[in-house]
Amino acid sequence: MGCTGVFGSAFNPPTRGHLDVLVQAAPFFDKIFILPSVAHAFYKEVLTLEKRLALLDAFLIDAADVPCELEISLIEKELWDAAPEQPVYTWTVLNTLSEREPDTEFTFIRGPDNAAPETWQRFYRYQDIEQRWPIFTAKESVNIRSTPVRNALNRPQPDMQQLQKWLTPSVMTLILDQRLYCST
Repeated sequence: MGCTGVFGSAFNPPTRGHLDVLVQAAPFFDKIFILPSVAHAFYKEVLTLEKRLALLDAFLIDAADVPCELEISLIEKELWDAAPEQPVYTWTVLNTLSEREPDTEFTFIRGPDNAAPETWQRFYRYQDIEQRWPIFTAKESVNIRSTPVRNALNRPQPDMQQLQKWLTPSVMTLILDQRLYCST
């Protein structure tokens, strides 16, 4: 029986905060699925899935030292493609994974932002998730959110030192090379 973590996020963009969650969680898992959301659960605008997947590929280069297997999973896209008229919920993802791999123990990994009661209670069937699957909650040791990163990138002269603190090198390079999040 394997133990697999399930870590979903918009990854818009992936940050050192996401990396910190993975570093904290990795010792407890054989594998962690990284699930980019297809459409943001709380209706925020995000880059296309294709661009966020490219960012995640760059992110995984920088996460090579995380001591468990990391795998990008497109299960949300698969579920969305099968029923585009309804949102893809964490509960649905965990349930689908559990049905497909009944011998695998899945654990939901959440960052400290999603653990806040006012956010967590907005998750569809959050109480059912709590009862059915273990939850690993990362501690707030790296306080970085994607919104300030996007805002900083959208300035005429982004603070490169600050961006280096927030983004991993490969992600930062890709964002700057492709001028992602820049409206100017």
